[in-house]
Amino acid sequence: MVNTQSSSSVDDTIIQATPDDYPQLADFLNQNNFTHRHLDWFNPLDWLGKQPFLIKVVENQIQSLLCAASENPQAAWVRVFAIKKHLNLDRVWQDLLSDAIETLKEKGITQLASLALSPWYKNLLSNSKFDHLQDVVVLEWQRQLPKDTNCCPEITVRPMQAQDLPQVAHLDQLSFSPLWQNSQAGLDNAFNQSGISTVAEIDEKIIGYQISNTMNIYGHLARLAVHPEYQQQNIASTLLIDLLTQFKQHNYLRVTVNTQSDNIPSLRLYEKFGFTRTDEEIPVYAMAIE
Repeated sequence: MVNTQSSSSVDDTIIQATPDDYPQLADFLNQNNFTHRHLDWFNPLDWLGKQPFLIKVVENQIQSLLCAASENPQAAWVRVFAIKKHLNLDRVWQDLLSDAIETLKEKGITQLASLALSPWYKNLLSNSKFDHLQDVVVLEWQRQLPKDTNCCPEITVRPMQAQDLPQVAHLDQLSFSPLWQNSQAGLDNAFNQSGISTVAEIDEKIIGYQISNTMNIYGHLARLAVHPEYQQQNIASTLLIDLLTQFKQHNYLRVTVNTQSDNIPSLRLYEKFGFTRTDEEIPVYAMAIE
């Protein structure tokens, strides 16, 4: 481990992790520590070599880590935070967060966000400079297809192919705000891990896509996007009809989707297709980096 960050003492040092640290980090993440992991298509150690990925060490032993590597030039998520249970949670978090913010500033990142997946971690975010931005809510399909939904006859829905991913990534960038955009690397991972993924085309141009995960009798619509120039033309409805028909044919007993609590068009679309909100929700916290 090479010290590239700050240190509070000789025995308590914050350094930038490198790929050479993989074995020790993998072992650390498998221990019974307090751990927050972001919900995405990456393994936390996929971010090794990206900055900021910080570890605090004492006598060359990892005590805690924080990764907030970004997928785009504007916004970043806390990808992973882990700490040994006997340590001062607030102090270590603030030490790592401060160094991470300085690195993000240097990279021009203007927003850092995190999902509050557990009470202890939510408290850390609330006591920092993070504000509650919104919630991610979970909706569950009631296995009924609407009878009066209009599809777009001009489009073709077909299975997504690996060669489609550059177009899909470009469409994704156009369709979402920076905080919610996926990089091509993220979409590559999503595609490789998906159960059902499709694109909507007009004249061989991809104007919409969806990526869904499947496991046994469970399906989850993980991503749905339509090119801004083609919205309000039933493209999303056409993709959804095709997907839900496939789910029904395969007899998936539970189908879910996540969306933001303040995304009214998205909520209306899913409710139109027979999705109802569950009690599950994940708070989203964010801070401005100035």
